[in-house]
Amino acid sequence: MIKNIEINNFRCFENTKIADFEKINLIGGKNNAGKTALLEALLLNDSPQAQSAVTLQNIRRQSKEILKSIPNRAWDNLFFNQNKDQKIELISENNAGSKRYIEISVEQSINKDFFDEDDEDSSKILDFFSKNPTIVSTLNFGVKDDEHKDLLRSSVLASSRGLIAHGVPDPTDTAIIPSFLRTSNEDLKNAYDRARLDYKDGEILKAFQILDPSIQGVDGLFDTLYLTRENQGRLPLSLFGDAINRIADIILKLINNDHKILLIDEIENGIHYTNQRDFWKTLFRLAVELDTQIFATTHSLEMIEAFADVGLGNYEGCANYRGLGAYFEMSKRPKTNKIVAIKRDLETLNYALERGKGVRGE
Repeated sequence: MIKNIEINNFRCFENTKIADFEKINLIGGKNNAGKTALLEALLLNDSPQAQSAVTLQNIRRQSKEILKSIPNRAWDNLFFNQNKDQKIELISENNAGSKRYIEISVEQSINKDFFDEDDEDSSKILDFFSKNPTIVSTLNFGVKDDEHKDLLRSSVLASSRGLIAHGVPDPTDTAIIPSFLRTSNEDLKNAYDRARLDYKDGEILKAFQILDPSIQGVDGLFDTLYLTRENQGRLPLSLFGDAINRIADIILKLINNDHKILLIDEIENGIHYTNQRDFWKTLFRLAVELDTQIFATTHSLEMIEAFADVGLGNYEGCANYRGLGAYFEMSKRPKTNKIVAIKRDLETLNYALERGKGVRGE
């Protein structure tokens, strides 16, 4: 479990240290306070490899056509003030005290490992890129342990032909759930099939029943999920609205997760305030049972209140969850514009909530 992280030269973070994460962490703050960027830094820290950079490009909806036309600027937005002359550094420490050092840098040159020089077509492409270095940009990852020994190296090439990842096989899943990208029915059905193989599919039905108690069954048929309501036949998941889709995505990623970390942006999206405590109760329980650390962002005061109630054990059946949660309020210092994250234990958070004090960067 990650306990502390230092983020240098990444996105909106020039130099920020955040300490004392817990099992379940909720992150609040105003717009552009760095909440989503923190989740992205945690993703890179968990999976410091080429495919993670491609995932971030997709999450931010960066145009693939623009990337192909100006590949030398493909990675600009990863760096603070687009300063690619300075490396991105992520320094993390786990709860056992072990540290990991990650460096991410850019070079405007070709990595020959991307191509098979014995293949005629690859040789021609390599020769073309070598003579035109301005149309390529390579993002390099390096990971070191406590003793600064190399653990992993990976890279991804941006070129007029698109992105080419090298060094690490593409992961089959990702630990981050964006705020606005909807997972396809086919992907959800495949994830449900995986949960069934592990005998965890019952968790999906329980989660759906938080939103709609009349749902009595879940089936994966063809390329979609079907839900059965009381006194009704099977209905495709797409007819149930965004909230059901998002709950399915969150719970399936949590129970299928090999990363032992789950990152959820704007967790409140689509979930009615009357269901939020039961939703948090499910997340706390599964985080403990599956030994998974959760980081989630929110703008919602109601979601923060529900989180505090469950994390303090004030909600029915939640007494065992005391001490597992923490709230982080992100804001910018007025004079320096530097982003900071202030940790509030849940007793302090609850005290502020009861007295109507600002807890979202106000």
